Amino acid sequence: MADERPKGVVRVFLRRFFSIGLMFFPMPVWIFRGQLAGKYVEDGELEFYSHPNFVCTMHLIWIGWLVTIGALLRTHFDPQAAEPMWDYLLSWPWILVLTLTIIVMGLQFTRVAVGFLGAGLTIFFLGLWLIQALGDVQVFREIASWLRKIPVLVEWGVPMVVSFVLGFTFVCVATWRRLNDRWTLRPTGNYLEHENFQERDRTISKGAKTFVAVYPCLLRRYLLFGFGNIEVRSSTGTTLIDRIEGVFFAQKHADLIKYRFGTTDVYVASADAESEEAEEEAAADEAL
Repeated sequence: MADERPKGVVRVFLRRFFSIGLMFFPMPVWIFRGQLAGKYVEDGELEFYSHPNFVCTMHLIWIGWLVTIGALLRTHFDPQAAEPMWDYLLSWPWILVLTLTIIVMGLQFTRVAVGFLGAGLTIFFLGLWLIQALGDVQVFREIASWLRKIPVLVEWGVPMVVSFVLGFTFVCVATWRRLNDRWTLRPTGNYLEHENFQERDRTISKGAKTFVAVYPCLLRRYLLFGFGNIEVRSSTGTTLIDRIEGVFFAQKHADLIKYRFGTTDVYVASADAESEEAEEEAAADEAL
């Protein structure tokens, strides 16, 4: 049995580290989708991964690279300008994304929380609009003027270093998850299996189960490409059996698993029916 154990874990780790491009554009789209979100091939094999909350930094990483490139281009084409408007336009997006990233990583915005937040912001801005409409104070113009006076100039080195450190860590985390936290569903199998360094340590079998995508945080769902959890429940949906956390496109993967298990059920039922018919025909032949 020892000879059947998979070998070359270090080699596999290094081979999958080619996702170094995630350092610059860590999005589960295009060529990076298989690296982060998983794959579903034509033969029916499904593979996806669980990720930690660290993936919330993806927007901060690529915004940092864009700000760095924009600042370097501005320095090249307009080196003599003192505090040009471009520096403000480049600094504010990075600061806003940094703030949003910290908030999303630390808090979870449920439907109720998002509803209260949206209502609160609506009331706040509506109040400012009413003050401006009924009074002589140009509220929004004063706010914009005040924001322009804030010295928020960020040199290109700051976002570059932050994006480099976070990007390199992102690559390591993504590669590690592909090896240490991978879920697979074989084309002809009846089990959803969890692999830990090429060893199966957790199995979810088919039968009397349903898979439901849940989203503890709506902001992560819409900002991080459907990032959520997949809950394994009883067929009635009342009993929680297991939970798979941190999955990109959680709804799509849950639907694929249900479809695959449903297809397997039909296949098995058809095979059993054909087997019973064959046995009945054989019994009839023997009787004759």
